This record gives sequence, structure tokens and C-alpha cells, in this order.
Amino acid sequence: MDPKSESEAKFLQLLDTYAPALRRLCSAYRRDREDQQDLFQEIAVALWTALPRFRGDSSERTWLYRIGHNVALTDSARRQRRRGREVPFEEDPPVASPQDSRRGDLLDAVRRLEPVERELALLYLEGLTTREIGDVLGIAEGNAAVRLTRLRQRLTKMLKPEGAGV
Repeated sequence: MDPKSESEAKFLQLLDTYAPALRRLCSAYRRDREDQQDLFQEIAVALWTALPRFRGDSSERTWLYRIGHNVALTDSARRQRRRGREVPFEEDPPVASPQDSRRGDLLDAVRRLEPVERELALLYLEGLTTREIGDVLGIAEGNAAVRLTRLRQRLTKMLKPEGAGV
């Protein structure tokens, strides 16, 4: 197999394996389906461009998440600068079940987080270990664990119904 075909096969394998996680990442940064698809395509282009430079210093998963989050953060910053303010979200379609409602509430809370906290939450929700999260964010594993603890507390407060616990 020639090198181009190997690269293409590896790229397609990565997309096949990680597309669901990347699509969830896109939905946390964009509400509109077309905007999510545009962001997904930007991430795919970045992965294709970076693939020849992947040295295996980290797991593919960690490397891929770092690229995906960096593209999403760069895109968000570019959109904010272009508009000079926070990008408003379009309304989601009505939610069907209580479980969907809880997921929707969590996703809304994650969307309201600062970009670094959003990234941390998404990595945690994707099941990455604190070590992997630290690798993606470029911080120590212990620092990732502390940040996660604080973030879980913050999200719990954000998701608590008004008047609960008063």
C-alpha cells in the first residue's frame, strides 16, 4: 500500500472510530445542526492535516481530542471577535422524554461554561481518565482531578432546580 493510501486509510479509521465523540463535541459548541456539521468538517480537515505529524507520543484518542477541542475553541473565539459578543444559540427542538430533558439541561449548562471548563467537562463526559484529560489540556493529572471536582460542584449548582435545598 502506498503512503498516501495508508494515510487515507488511517484517517478514515480515526473518523469512523471517533466521529460520534467529535459530533458530541460539536454539539456542545454549536446548537444549529449546520453549524455543528461545519465545525465537524473543520476538525476533520485539521486531523487530516496533522495526521502525518502524529508521532505516537500520546494515544490517538488524546491526540484527536486535543485537535478537536483546539479547533472548536479557535472557531468560537473567531466567531466572538467577528460579532463582538457571545454568539446567541438557536432554540433546540422540543425534548421528548425526561431523560432527554436531563441531557438537554446538562448540555445547556456545559454550553454556558467558559471555554476551558467546557473542554474539561466534555473530556470527562467522553470517559477520558484524569491522566488523559491532563494530556489533552497540557496540565498535570492531579490538576485535572482538582479542576474536575470543582467543575462537578459548579455543574451540580447550575443544574439544581431553583428553590431546591432552600
